[in-house]
Amino acid sequence: MRVAIIGLGLIGGSIARALAAREPGRWHVTAWSRGRAPEEALGEGAVQAVAGTPDEAVGAADVELVVLAAAPAANLELLRRLGPLLVSGTATLTDVTSVQRPIAAAADAVPGLRFVGGHPMAGREQRGYAAASPDLFVDRPWLVLPGPGARDEDITRVEALATACGARSRRIDPATHDRMVAAVSHLPLLVSAALAEAVTTSPDWPAAVELAAGGWRDTTRLARGDPVLGAGIASLNRDEILVALDRFEYALAAWRTDLSAGERGGLAEHFERVRSALEEGAP
Repeated sequence: MRVAIIGLGLIGGSIARALAAREPGRWHVTAWSRGRAPEEALGEGAVQAVAGTPDEAVGAADVELVVLAAAPAANLELLRRLGPLLVSGTATLTDVTSVQRPIAAAADAVPGLRFVGGHPMAGREQRGYAAASPDLFVDRPWLVLPGPGARDEDITRVEALATACGARSRRIDPATHDRMVAAVSHLPLLVSAALAEAVTTSPDWPAAVELAAGGWRDTTRLARGDPVLGAGIASLNRDEILVALDRFEYALAAWRTDLSAGERGGLAEHFERVRSALEEGAP
């Protein structure tokens, strides 16, 4: 299959490396991205061609699948720019955007666009092509969101991409997607950042940092990511994150009540409920 990847950061780069490593020879990848990433990918064989512009990448001969793999706000702009160029052809347009309702709405505004939203549920705090890994998506969900103009062939192409990267495709609608990822992805990002902010602004921080161990590292990992990307995700999915944040604040208030009252038994019940829920929900 002939694929154009627009954006060779962590996700786009990991897709390119996964296709080259897992199904060599089956995928012909043309890439465009800012910086030197496309040339690096070409040199290592992760892509087969480099385009000078996004328009050139999607206009390459016989492209069957176009993947928007930039940041969420950039993907929106790319869809508005490139979508009209694709309606006269047979290529499928997909993306990897972590907030799907805005991009689905933008795709719906381009009549005839063969759009299938996509969101691989995988990532790490490092950014850029240097952090890309061919194993990033292995055994992870890859959410597939067919638009109104999508045909069976388009959905099949996106699901084939997910499978080739080692992921498990799952179909979902944009509203459900944004509500669920607000809870399991975006809220943890905000909580991690808020925790780090609260602790690092404490007068004790210069001394306490020397005592920090695995617990601190694990709970602040998300806060170490790209600030611009985090702010973009939060603003695009603001309404659903606020609902998730209300639930978190309600739960935190219950913990505070038992802690203030010295309710050791109540605190133990909180810990036990959480542990049981996490174990039952473990994949």
